[in-house]
Amino acid sequence: MQLKRFTFLLLTLSLGACSSMIQSTSVEKAYKEYTATKYERTLELITRAENTDETTPEMKAELTYLKAQTYERLGENGISKTLYEYLVNEHSKSQYGYLAAKKLNSNF
Repeated sequence: MQLKRFTFLLLTLSLGACSSMIQSTSVEKAYKEYTATKYERTLELITRAENTDETTPEMKAELTYLKAQTYERLGENGISKTLYEYLVNEHSKSQYGYLAAKKLNSNF
């Protein structure tokens, strides 16, 4: 019985590590694609990162900020404004909430 519990625990931890690795890889690639002005691909990678089980509030804020910037670059200012407002309201204490407020105040 102990072996089954240990195997289950090991499997659970392994899946969590894989999820975290997928997320960090997707985020890293999203930034690279954003820098390369491949915005549609950036959005795909952000979505992949958002759909992992291990998304922390700080990671959610970071991904939302990158998504807002990407939509802004695509000329979708209504969507980007909504995302910046979300960050100000829901993540006001994070650096991304601060950056979003600064962006909104600049009347981008």
